[in-house]
Amino acid sequence: MQDRWSFVGMGASGAGLAAHATLRGMHVDAWYDVDPAVEAAVRTQGGFLYSGIFGEGLLALPPMASEPGELARATTIMVSVTADQHENVARYLASVLTDRHLVVLHCGYVGGGRVFQQALRAAGCTARPKIVETINSLHLSGRPSPAHVVARSHKLWLELSGVASGDAEFAIERIGSLWPELKIGPNALQCGLNNPNSLGHLPVMLGHLGLLNSDHGDLTCGVLHFSEAYTDHIVNLAQAFEKERMAVVRALGLTPLPVADFDALAYPPGTRLEEVLRFGPKLQMRYLTEDLPCDLVPFEDLARLVGCPTPLTTAMIDLVNAGFRCNFRETGRTVEKLGIEWIAEQAPTVTKTIAG
Repeated sequence: MQDRWSFVGMGASGAGLAAHATLRGMHVDAWYDVDPAVEAAVRTQGGFLYSGIFGEGLLALPPMASEPGELARATTIMVSVTADQHENVARYLASVLTDRHLVVLHCGYVGGGRVFQQALRAAGCTARPKIVETINSLHLSGRPSPAHVVARSHKLWLELSGVASGDAEFAIERIGSLWPELKIGPNALQCGLNNPNSLGHLPVMLGHLGLLNSDHGDLTCGVLHFSEAYTDHIVNLAQAFEKERMAVVRALGLTPLPVADFDALAYPPGTRLEEVLRFGPKLQMRYLTEDLPCDLVPFEDLARLVGCPTPLTTAMIDLVNAGFRCNFRETGRTVEKLGIEWIAEQAPTVTKTIAG
């Protein structure tokens, strides 16, 4: 029987993925997005406009799903929401998922699949769907309007990991011929820690906080990439952040993936467009609301387990918490929430620490 597909989240990454899927001959059986502006625009246009590296066109879509059962008619559910929303999506789908379903978190950040699995169980789901997560999103995309996605790049390599033993292999068997970019990674923890997003997002965000609530003329309109935002000082900050990151990954007994190596794997020649439509906002709040609780908080907590100092990471969390009067350490993916047993299954030095 032909695999059926549904898409949860039609932001830039989800819409880009759905457009690319249809160009490869797949059919979007159902879709859902929490933003009412997306549904209204799709209804008016008859679908989602796409442009960029795949050319231009209209992704024809059925009416948006009105209840989770419509999404669950598909055998594969692609979830492209910000990582801080993984628990909400799990709760939304908990009553309709079955053992036959494959859920793909695109992407997971640190422990996304684990968080999704825990939320399903907490919501009373007794089924065991296969759950996998990608190290990053397949495209570098942006949305200039609610139902128009611009894809600047297409990665030709993307690591994938499963929550339970065999999940990643199941996913590759089911969707690998349709998404040959996906390669099985060593484990979910290493996959999440090697996601390069925060290494790019946070230094830029901290260096341009003054732009968030101010009108700076042309600077108020943003770009689809970071090249204009990177100054020498921000590059220095990003490089120091990466050095700290790699030291902790090694201390956990895992293998770090430098950003330069990630780019070499994911972006061979011809996979990026240099000139694309400029649009805003330049700085998105998700660079804080997603990266802090779903990446920096667990990273800092994991570092404590192996006695590895993270002064720069700690300072960035403290600065954001103070500036926005919040506490991402309370809401984030801590070691306690992820579970020390789950962490120890994947991090050799943590296993030795517990055993000792």
